[in-house]
Amino acid sequence: MTPHRIFETEKKFRCDKINELVTYALSMDFIRTHENVSEHDIYFTDKDDTFIEQRICLRIRQTENHCEITYKWQSKDTWAFYSKLENNINITHNHKENAIELLQSLWFLRYVDVKKTRNMYKKDGENIVYNIAIDHIEGAGHFVEFEMLSGKALEENQIQSFFESFVDLFRNFGLQEEKLPYRDIVKQMNSNK
Repeated sequence: MTPHRIFETEKKFRCDKINELVTYALSMDFIRTHENVSEHDIYFTDKDDTFIEQRICLRIRQTENHCEITYKWQSKDTWAFYSKLENNINITHNHKENAIELLQSLWFLRYVDVKKTRNMYKKDGENIVYNIAIDHIEGAGHFVEFEMLSGKALEENQIQSFFESFVDLFRNFGLQEEKLPYRDIVKQMNSNK
């Protein structure tokens, strides 16, 4: 189990024109890397909900072929998008329940389960990977998530410049910014039932 560390910058939108956005991304040499992948994310928080307030992420993600524990440090709000360091540890599917029990024994509370179907598009840049995730969140609808990944932290002005240029390419597709993480969107929906 080797941890994998990356620096992630992301922004999420509701989108009225998913098909047109995908067609445009493909015309810009993005390649589809995942199609209709089902993800089940189990999010945890601390007893004081500090994780929720500071956008700290502790989750177990399971797909058909992969399972991992993810910890994302406190979000840094940089020019209205979020950047954070992310650590991932791969686990086997048959260790998922053990991982849940371990986190709960360390006093982390199960916060919410999020089920989504994801289509992923990727383009490699110089020392940066650009991702577009088209997500259908069970009970919440469709979203587009723009993500920029780097193996090392960039200067804030570089992050702003690269990331805003990336998102600006897709502004004409009816994007409506969603500021809450999926976990909080789903938690609110469950609370309102």
